[in-house]
Amino acid sequence: MTDNPLKVMIVDDESNTRDLLKLLIDWDGLGMEAAGDATSGLEALDMLDELNPDIVITDIQMPYMDGLTLSKNIKERHPDISIIILTAHDEFAYAQNAVSLGASDFILKPVNKDTIFETLSKVGNSIRSTRERLGRLELSHQYMQSNIMVFQNKVLNDLVLNRNFTFQPHELKMMEIRFDTDYNLYQVSLINVGIEKNRYTNLERQMLLENCCNYIRDFYFKKGLAYVFTDIQSNIVLLNNDSSISLSDISEHASLYFREQFSVSVSCGIGLEVHALDNVYKSYHQALNALNMCYITGEEITYADSQASEAENDTAFDRSFLTDNMKLAIKSGATSQALEITRKVLYNYTRENINDLDAVKIFSINMCNYIKELLSEMKIPFTGTLSLSGDFLLDIFKLEKYVDIEVTILGIVEKATDLITEALNNKSKSIVDEVKNYIDRNYSDNSLTLKVVADKFYINSSYLSRIFKKGTGITFSEYLTKVRIDNAKSILKSQDYKAYQLAEMIGIPDPNYFVKCFKKVAGISFAEYKLQKA
Repeated sequence: MTDNPLKVMIVDDESNTRDLLKLLIDWDGLGMEAAGDATSGLEALDMLDELNPDIVITDIQMPYMDGLTLSKNIKERHPDISIIILTAHDEFAYAQNAVSLGASDFILKPVNKDTIFETLSKVGNSIRSTRERLGRLELSHQYMQSNIMVFQNKVLNDLVLNRNFTFQPHELKMMEIRFDTDYNLYQVSLINVGIEKNRYTNLERQMLLENCCNYIRDFYFKKGLAYVFTDIQSNIVLLNNDSSISLSDISEHASLYFREQFSVSVSCGIGLEVHALDNVYKSYHQALNALNMCYITGEEITYADSQASEAENDTAFDRSFLTDNMKLAIKSGATSQALEITRKVLYNYTRENINDLDAVKIFSINMCNYIKELLSEMKIPFTGTLSLSGDFLLDIFKLEKYVDIEVTILGIVEKATDLITEALNNKSKSIVDEVKNYIDRNYSDNSLTLKVVADKFYINSSYLSRIFKKGTGITFSEYLTKVRIDNAKSILKSQDYKAYQLAEMIGIPDPNYFVKCFKKVAGISFAEYKLQKA
């Protein structure tokens, strides 16, 4: 048997059937495990992504969503999952339709121990055989492609690093690289998989990165015009020239998959779209800056800022002395990181100009001007506790000691980042308050989800999820469920309703799922609550 047992989900509205199946089946003998069970098709779909089963055993007749509809939904979302239908004799012809929907087999009720064992054994063997065959094909394919991939990796690294990229179209074709020069838009994103050195050998780390690249290549970049490779810093580079592909969506989905599949930290930086192949390196560097932002702010995904990029290009004075990390730290309000980086920047510049105090003063004044412009762009007032007037900047020029200059600049950076932090927190709080009000008004809408609300407020769903949890202490889903159950309790004070009626009223169409949610939030069962109110 395989080391990893196949996971089986049981879906049936009758608890006796679910319990019987768990008892009848010799799970160890089959190399399987009962991963979970659901009382309805709706609950099963809700649990599907979390359990990630290999096999689903489902009854054909269930309220709210029958087994055939469930099977159709499962196959649309997870075509690799095998489905076994449970059906009574008088439903047999009906059950045969399940085969056309992708069901692997069906079992007649009442369930027979030998029959269920034989069916599960057959389906399990088929799954393992398919995976073994696909594994062999994958190894063969990887061997054939290995030499091409080596050349591709070098050429594409030359491209994103703007390093003597002089290849002609026919040369690129030999390495299976092609671009749509008519579309002529390019975008780069970087994914960094946080592989701990003490957890993996060098070979294991390399293989893990290759597996990550292969996942993106096989699931998203099948038709060319989009490429995945690793750069010299072991970041996974996604380069897109395909108008039908959303690099942002793919980067987010892949990052989430790597995080869950390999139990590692994952950060992602996404650059802007650029015109022409010659400008690909710009999108790469924007993605690199965005990735650095993740390390400073702790965010998992960061997007390049188009306005910031334009401002940097149009700036009248030279800001080359400011490291990208320093700018990111100040702009994100990360006070401790900003102070640490500023201290290093000042130290390095002072060491290089140890005999030119005026140069250090000018350097420091330029830093202040950058902070002043940044606060202005973010519409943050800098009077009162933080003054950056012309007189103050002249006072810097009057300082005669390096240490006094450092203390002054660090004080400005600290006050500026504190102001930015306060402004960002106020903005997040305002958004969270508006979202909470929206949920309070629309909780009865059963289509209400994190993505729907995020789209309503024109913000990224992962960003909303993060600030909502930070602002309320609970997740979006937990808050929505609490609001719905609190309203259900309030409704019951004035009038008596059955579970299915009340569930529909508050936006949870599956009464079984409603009952579970009620007990989780209220602390007692729905029936017990009604008795208390009687």
